[in-house]
Amino acid sequence: PYGAAAKKRLEADRAVIAAALGCKPDELYFTSCGTESDNWAIRLAAHQNRRVGKHIITTAVEHSAVLEPCRQLEQEGYAVTYLAPDRQGNITAQQVADALREDTALVSVMLVNNETGCVFPVVEIARLLRERGSRALLHTDAVQAFLKLPFRADTLGADLISVSGHKLNAPKGVGALYIGPRCRAVRPLLAGGGQERGLRSGTEATAQVAGFAKAVELRCDHLEDKLRHMAEVKAYAAEKLSAIPDLQIIGSCLLYTS
Repeated sequence: PYGAAAKKRLEADRAVIAAALGCKPDELYFTSCGTESDNWAIRLAAHQNRRVGKHIITTAVEHSAVLEPCRQLEQEGYAVTYLAPDRQGNITAQQVADALREDTALVSVMLVNNETGCVFPVVEIARLLRERGSRALLHTDAVQAFLKLPFRADTLGADLISVSGHKLNAPKGVGALYIGPRCRAVRPLLAGGGQERGLRSGTEATAQVAGFAKAVELRCDHLEDKLRHMAEVKAYAAEKLSAIPDLQIIGSCLLYTS
C-alpha cells in the first residue's frame, strides 16, 4: 500500500510539472538533473537518426552538458557545427539554415543562455526545420528558461526539452526530459529495472520529485507578478550599473570595454 501511494503521488507530481511545461504527463520523464536530460536527448536523437546522417548543429555557448556529449560524438565519427554568437550574444535561425545539411540528425540550441541571458530563436528554428522538411530532431536546453520565460512544449516546436528542478528552488538531484511525438522507438540512456515506463531505469527519487512539483506550484502562483518583478529588478540594475565607467550594456550582457 505504501508503494502504491508513492506511485500515485509520483504521477500527480508529474501532472503538475507537465501542466506547467505545456505537455502531456506521459511525455515527461524524470531524470536526476538537467545534465542527464541533455545527454539523453542528444544520444536519443543520434540513435533515432543514425540512418539520416552524422551531422549535428549546436552553438558554441551551450552548457557543458550539451557541448561535452557533442564532443564525445565527434570522437565517434560525427561532424558538429558550432554556431558562434554575434557581439550581442545572439544566435539567429539563419545561422541554422546556413549550416543545415541533408545528413543533419540533430539541432540542439538552448532557449536561454545561462551566462548572458540571451534568448535564442527556438520557435523560428523549429519552423525552419519544418519548412525544409528536415528529419533532424530539435532539442533545447530550457533549464534556465523554465517558468522564467513564457513558453509551452506543445507550441515551442522542440522535439526534446530539458528542464531541472534546482533552478526553481527545488531540491538538487531532479530534472526532467520532454520527449515529443516525433521521437520514435526511444532509446533509454540507462538500462535496468524499467522505471519511467521502461525509458529511464533507476528507483524514482520521489522526495526530489515532490519538491520539484511543489516548487513549480509555488512558482506558478501569480507567475505574471513574479515575472513583472524580475523585469523591474533587471531594469533597476541596468540603470544603476550604467553609471559605471567603461561598462556597456549590450542586450542582456554586461561588458567592460577598457
